[in-house]
Amino acid sequence: MSPDVFLQSFVNGGTGGGDPEAARRVLEPYLAAADDGDPRVCVHTEDGKADVYGLGDGLMINRATGQLIWQILVDVSAASDYAILPIGRPVCVPREDMIAQLPDELRGAAIVVNSGADLLNVISDG
Repeated sequence: MSPDVFLQSFVNGGTGGGDPEAARRVLEPYLAAADDGDPRVCVHTEDGKADVYGLGDGLMINRATGQLIWQILVDVSAASDYAILPIGRPVCVPREDMIAQLPDELRGAAIVVNSGADLLNVISDG
């Protein structure tokens, strides 16, 4: 089971910017409504699934399984300019220029990830 992972956009050290519609377009092929009345949606991939909360100016993923979800998160991040914030791990971004937009306290340990495998390495290395 994975840690909670938040995706959030930042501009000049504060929250903001980002493109929620781009995030939704990337996730759309994988989404299914939760069938238990919970306010989440579910992402289903060929090899796993995850719960998604708050498809808006940011989102949270939890209970992720499989390998493909990590590539989807990197794709969402790249498309929407969201930083990836796995709880207890360094912030991950798909492009170096995004590090300058992070709050000061997050910049120093930030990591550029180019693939889902890179992201999974960060999440599982701890």
